[in-house]
Amino acid sequence: MNYNQIQISPFHSASGEERYLLSNGNNFYETGAPLVDLLMALQRNPIENLAIEEYIALSGGKYTHSQIKNVIEKHIAPLFVDKPKKRTFLYERELLDAGKIDSFSDKLSFLFSPVAMTAVFAIGLLLDIYYFATASNLLVFNNSAGLYTIGFLLAFAVFSSFFHELGHAAACKHFGIKHGAIGFGLYLNFPVLYTDVTRVWTLERRQRCVVNIAGVYFQFLLLIPILGVLLLTGNDICRYIVLIMNLGLVMTLNPFFKFDGYWLMTDILGVANLRQRSNELLGYLFAKIRRAEITKTPYLLTLKPVAKIGFLVYSLIVNVFMGYYFLYIIPKFLYGFITEFPHQIQQLVIFTASRVSVPFSLIRNIGSQLLFFALIAYMIWNIVKSLKKKENAQTIK
Repeated sequence: MNYNQIQISPFHSASGEERYLLSNGNNFYETGAPLVDLLMALQRNPIENLAIEEYIALSGGKYTHSQIKNVIEKHIAPLFVDKPKKRTFLYERELLDAGKIDSFSDKLSFLFSPVAMTAVFAIGLLLDIYYFATASNLLVFNNSAGLYTIGFLLAFAVFSSFFHELGHAAACKHFGIKHGAIGFGLYLNFPVLYTDVTRVWTLERRQRCVVNIAGVYFQFLLLIPILGVLLLTGNDICRYIVLIMNLGLVMTLNPFFKFDGYWLMTDILGVANLRQRSNELLGYLFAKIRRAEITKTPYLLTLKPVAKIGFLVYSLIVNVFMGYYFLYIIPKFLYGFITEFPHQIQQLVIFTASRVSVPFSLIRNIGSQLLFFALIAYMIWNIVKSLKKKENAQTIK
């Protein structure tokens, strides 16, 4: 192993201890000062055994040769192995590789000056707040929505999502790091587009936050002119686009699901693997309540005081929210789907048989409920399949 291939850089987090990022290709590993000292010894000495002896001497003989060897095999050697990417999505597929979007992200990277971003967010928020504060009958539309209108709205939603992801890619280029592909995935029961910005961990926390909100920033670039046209003309299509985009922004900035808001919260709090750390804290609290043996100190206790409070609040809220979503929202939707959906289909058949124009609200409700139901079914099927795989693996053992 050529240990000089591994790059060492400071990792900016809220930990009270000094943290570092080890990287080799697309492999990244957060660690502390002792492991970095060992790696630097390995990089200085071409012969591994000499490097181990040097490190043992530097540590005052606290460790044995075999202990250091085990640490190398467990924490450093994996950086040379191309591990299968940890799955965030139930399903994912690459749509555009990095090479196909490089020219666009290069040309748009200039947009991330602090002045430009401040102006766009300020103007966009003011126009958005003004519209929602003054508009009446937000969900009432003067014109009937035909197939062409529905098709246009769907096409715009797809374009807006791609433009959002292009924002993340352009922000990476602005800070001098490479981005990966843009792809499509299913996260829980949500269809999403994503951009591979793995190398963002090499940036400072402030820069990572900019990359996180870059997609929202690009959507505000689209939203401002559409709001302008809407305020001047009251156009129904513009009104529906504004509603769709605002709903998308709310979902995107949700800090509980692994959307942009989650990654933004990760960097504001300075805690990597935020969901895992939250679950770790929940397990720690349960262990304390049961007075069970605690074998691992939760990450919470290593944080600086302010970050510790923020992380504690987030952890408690996220676990309550996830319980609310899976134990209340989804069961409530399924109950409503079973009891109300047949009646909506009956209405659709009556309108169609009578050759009367079908209300857009009915088409919207049927389409959205069918999609949501299909995604929930797919999520449950994947969870069951994953549990069966684990059960089979345990049986083989």
